[in-house]
Amino acid sequence: MRNLIDRLARVPLQAVGAAITLGAVLMATQSVLIDYVHSTGRPEPEQWIGGLTVKWYFELIPIAFIALWARRRDRERHLGRVGAVMLTSGPIMHIVVTVSAIVWGGLLGKGDLPEGVMMVETLMYVMYLGALISGVAFLFDKGVRWWGAAVVAGILLDLFVPYGGAVMFALFGIALALYGLRRPVSVDMPEPSIAR
Repeated sequence: MRNLIDRLARVPLQAVGAAITLGAVLMATQSVLIDYVHSTGRPEPEQWIGGLTVKWYFELIPIAFIALWARRRDRERHLGRVGAVMLTSGPIMHIVVTVSAIVWGGLLGKGDLPEGVMMVETLMYVMYLGALISGVAFLFDKGVRWWGAAVVAGILLDLFVPYGGAVMFALFGIALALYGLRRPVSVDMPEPSIAR
């Protein structure tokens, strides 16, 4: 596990920023498509189609936030770790729902997943809370307070303003990529520690 965290910590900020930006674009695309489908009265596409296309933001954004935490983990301690663990619920939820929908709807042709299976989507709230906790951890970390402000603002805007979260995360991703172009990777890496 520590090996994976070390690898995530070494992902260039440009790549992390690009992942957040792409995730934000996919978030907005899903909202546009849902609005379009509802306004025209057309049936929604099958669940597995969304899982394989626009819903990849459930993978991209949480993993990018975990990669940011991995870079600063020695400075953020417990709060950041709690947020990172909670963020893993987003990718887990996406994989479970998408694979189940491919089997149930795509291969077996039985349509959308039953409501009982869709209870796994409640993990989305764990992911949102984890992102909020991660943002607060970044706010307490003097070196990256602007990361925290962007993450907290993005989560709150996503909950209360249509397209607000997508716009905030896109701006954050672009700013992060530009920031990464100006700073060497080693500056933000965790400080060596004997006792972990």
